[in-house]
Amino acid sequence: MRDSSKVNPVYTSTMRKIMIAIKKKLSHMKRKQTSLLFAAFVLLLMSSCGSVKYPEMLMFETVQTELAVIDSLPLLTIQPDDILSITVTDEKPENVLAFQIGREAQGQGAAGENALGVLDGYRVNEKGKIFLPYLGEVDAVGKTVTALREELQEDLLRFFPKATIQVRFMNFRVTLLGEVNRPNAYIIPNERLTVLEALGMAGDFTPYAKRNEVLIIRERNEVREFIRLNTQDKALFTSPYFYLQPNDIVYVAPLKAKQYATQGDFVSRYSGILFPLVTLITFFLGTRT
Repeated sequence: MRDSSKVNPVYTSTMRKIMIAIKKKLSHMKRKQTSLLFAAFVLLLMSSCGSVKYPEMLMFETVQTELAVIDSLPLLTIQPDDILSITVTDEKPENVLAFQIGREAQGQGAAGENALGVLDGYRVNEKGKIFLPYLGEVDAVGKTVTALREELQEDLLRFFPKATIQVRFMNFRVTLLGEVNRPNAYIIPNERLTVLEALGMAGDFTPYAKRNEVLIIRERNEVREFIRLNTQDKALFTSPYFYLQPNDIVYVAPLKAKQYATQGDFVSRYSGILFPLVTLITFFLGTRT
């Protein structure tokens, strides 16, 4: 009889070789998966360098339905170099013709104002005065346009009892720069403009705008101010700088993520080194036994 307890050496050797081959195959597959995961991780890390986090784009997330008193309305006063529109009308147009001629002459002679889109107007000189027909020099600086209009109306009644007068700013200009969609200088037709309205005029923030540090640059009364506003915080509405003033400059800085998302960013500059390196590491991990 053949002894069944004895194992065929050939069979044993064959099975051992099969088990070794299976282990090598499993090890190779595991290393290949590891290399693929490594490559995917590197690519994900590189692509995330230029990403903007969702909270960085939110505005007034904590604001609830509520009523709030508006207590930060600005009181704009006339300053040197302001340009005023002064319109005088009368039932006899020839009576006020001098005002039209004087206004047009000043406007045509001021190339700077014309370049900014102001066609005509009365410029407040360095001494804070304007010159008007019949009235001569008039102190304007430090007054509101309403106060100046009432004063001029009273003075003109001596010459034209039925004349009426209107006064408004013509140089309410704000400049928006940085991470807005339409950076430019904007002429405002009224006397009240919030920083949010100005940003809306400029096409809103770009995705890479640093919304919590909007810089306001203001020059009034020979003083230059630099103020940073957080437009993501509802405290913005109570800030004395929520309402802009003539000639304000609004600058929106970019998020750090933008340096990785624009032309010449990290991936573009170092792709010649990074991609061959990733390929080499992936190949090494995939072939290592």
